[in-house]
Amino acid sequence: MRDQGIVVAAILLGAWAGHHFKLPSGILTGGMIAGLVAKGVVLADIPSGNLLSTISQLLVAYVVVSNSDVASIRRHPEAVPVAVGYILVLIVFCMIAAWGISRWFDLDLQTAIYATAPGGLAGMALSATDAGAETPVSMMFHLLRLTIILIVTPYLAAFFTR
Repeated sequence: MRDQGIVVAAILLGAWAGHHFKLPSGILTGGMIAGLVAKGVVLADIPSGNLLSTISQLLVAYVVVSNSDVASIRRHPEAVPVAVGYILVLIVFCMIAAWGISRWFDLDLQTAIYATAPGGLAGMALSATDAGAETPVSMMFHLLRLTIILIVTPYLAAFFTR
């Protein structure tokens, strides 16, 4: 219980610091980084629970839906085939990456596929767990990917749109 309190405190402090220092998606990025560091330091085994997972998924779904503009598809129907093509190319690239990671690092192919799949953290964690893949290994890839993307993308976008 003590370890859980330390990790929760680190998440809250990291979220505050990320927001205060204006990191991209600061609350999420700061909280995630600080929480992972604290969890690594105290080697905590913190249960997430089904209720917490369900609530967080519902909140993410609400944020996605509330920030989406479905009418934009009607205004730009030509973007749909481009988006589908992009997704197919990305999936093929990720499958090739999964195959390479599986061979080079002696990971089972199923775990490598979930580790490289282009998806959100929560969705990939749930899918990997349901499929029987090594979820912690898969999540390591996604946590690093998400953290780097959350930090780097806003700076790249600002740089290239000047």
